[in-house]
Amino acid sequence: MKIAVIGIGAVGSVIAREMMMLPHDTTLFGRSRKEGFTIQEDGESRHYPYTIEDINAYEGDAFDVIFIATKATALKAISRLIPRMAHDDTEVILCENGMGFDEYFAAPIPAVVYISGQKHADRVEHFQDARLLIEDRPLPYTDRIIDDLEATTGVELEIEKAADFGRIRHEKLLINLGINSLTALSNNTAKIFDLENVTDLTRRLLGEGLDIINREREIIDPSFIDKALSIYQSYNREMGTSMYYDVMAEASTEYMYIQKYFQQHKGDLDTPVLDIIVTLLDAYQYER
Repeated sequence: MKIAVIGIGAVGSVIAREMMMLPHDTTLFGRSRKEGFTIQEDGESRHYPYTIEDINAYEGDAFDVIFIATKATALKAISRLIPRMAHDDTEVILCENGMGFDEYFAAPIPAVVYISGQKHADRVEHFQDARLLIEDRPLPYTDRIIDDLEATTGVELEIEKAADFGRIRHEKLLINLGINSLTALSNNTAKIFDLENVTDLTRRLLGEGLDIINREREIIDPSFIDKALSIYQSYNREMGTSMYYDVMAEASTEYMYIQKYFQQHKGDLDTPVLDIIVTLLDAYQYER
């Protein structure tokens, strides 16, 4: 079986490391050719000497499974490269935050990603978790990978199928709405949830997001807001988010697929907190 991992960053490096431990032909791809990558965990760094190929230069055989672990902002461009890397039955697994990008691909398999880390210039710092949740349906190639992950000693990655995947995906989107918005706009880490006024504002934002998700039918129980706030407060106080790290690096963010996605689907709902947050992120992104 041929496997590709595209994007060897905070998420993709962990997936790549685990795939290279399986008895399959795995190729890693980035924006340019590079020799190896380094992952730091629990204060210790380890270098993995696997070649990362230039995705734009690939002219080889088609892959059976393609994990795409880039920023969501890169997906539209990558979708144009996939036809020459895939056959009719290739399973393309999208490992990004947010929603609104499935349409770029013919038959994508979106994953809810639980891999927390930060990409530095010379390494990836992996904070916690190594788990992907996908929809519960037959996926011949991915099912083989799931079996191999369970049978291989030393592997940390888990790929699980969830019967209620739609609800779980929307819950993760709501979690991303709250913590990504507040950490990015405050330029601060999860420690901000020590502050009562930050928690109160986040609760209002989550409430607006919940109303949007449940606008046509109830997908998420309203009690999930309390759970989301508890999750934020359980994080390491120094842990950032993808949008926080993007803002700190003065890079583009994925807000089109999180905050803007909510705003585009709100209909006639009144969402004053969300609207202010989107306006501020529009301003940050302007001509960047």
